[in-house]
Amino acid sequence: MIIRFRVTGQELIRQDVSKVVSDTRNYLFAAFKLIDDEWRRAETVTASFNRPDKENCCYTIVLDKGICLVPWEVLADEGLMEVSLQCGNCADGNKCITTNPVLVKINKCGEKCGLIPTTASPGIYQELVKRVDKAEKFINEMVPITIEEISELFE
Repeated sequence: MIIRFRVTGQELIRQDVSKVVSDTRNYLFAAFKLIDDEWRRAETVTASFNRPDKENCCYTIVLDKGICLVPWEVLADEGLMEVSLQCGNCADGNKCITTNPVLVKINKCGEKCGLIPTTASPGIYQELVKRVDKAEKFINEMVPITIEEISELFE
């Protein structure tokens, strides 16, 4: 299932009326239609999923072509989830674009008659590690000689 949003400037609007049910895992996606060039050209756009009724329940996920999996942790109980977007480099004082939060109601699920796995959703740090590993692999494929082999040449 996909919940759909549209962002223009700094305004985020939900565009569907799908019912979201609690305790859903690896099923609910969020899709964001990026209208402005600043959003479409941004190197990285992240979505934040926050549960204001729960302490430390905020997850930031890097979008892949405007889509991401909603972390199961924010769907763990009925209540309200806040969704917002960010792009740019918010940490070092450069241009940073953010949106308003959009509230999404999470409805109560039926009875659960078994254990639900608790493997954590991947966050922004796992995504960054994945990108660094990919860049390292790319560089290693371009350079036919290792650092150790270079060191041996100068001994």
